[in-house]
Parts: sequence; C-alpha cells; structure tokens
Amino acid sequence: EREACPTASGFIADQDRATIAKSSTLPHDSAPRVTSPAADEGSMQQNISELTVLCSSLQRQYSELMSKFQAQEEEIGRLKERVQVLEDREAVATKQSREDTPIKGKSPNEGEAAAKRI
Repeated sequence: EREACPTASGFIADQDRATIAKSSTLPHDSAPRVTSPAADEGSMQQNISELTVLCSSLQRQYSELMSKFQAQEEEIGRLKERVQVLEDREAVATKQSREDTPIKGKSPNEGEAAAKRI
C-alpha cells in the first residue's frame, strides 16, 4: 500500500530511476574501442544483412506504390473518357431541346397552320 506522504527512500528510488533512464539515452563513449578483426567483420556482416533486408523491404514498398499509382492513372483515364462521353451526350440533348422548343410568341399550332396555307 502506498503512503500518503512520500518518504525519503521513495525520492531516492525515483532519482535512481531517472538516472538510469538518462544514462540509457546518453551517447556511447566516443573513445575508440579495440576489437578483433573477426568481431569487426561479424558486426559489418550484421550491418550488411540489416541493410539488405531494409533495401528489399523498400523495393517491395516502391513496387507496390508504383502498381497502385499506375492503377490510379488508368482509372483517371477511364473517368476522363466517361466524363467526355457524358458531356457530349448533354450537349446533344441540349441542342435537340433548343431545336424542339417553339419560338417565343408562336404556339406550335401556328406553325402547322402556316404550313397548311402554303
């Protein structure tokens, strides 16, 4: 059970935790370390392996993104064609409706009467 008022030992424990956290984030010693050539080679092999895995992952992501991009480009092209078809249909319909509308001031029957007189 926790005490209502913290004790001195509680403060020390908190300080110790803070010190440990700080030390784990400090940069490593910059002093050169003496290592064996075999250890260096093993470390370099590990780095090469990690970089190879990273490179493969990035290549796969790039390929996936390019595939999605190409699919989107194709879809955009299809949509543009569809918009053009719809706009063309609308233009034809508008033109036909204008031609079918009677001239202002004349009723459709007047045009028929004039045609009969001729």
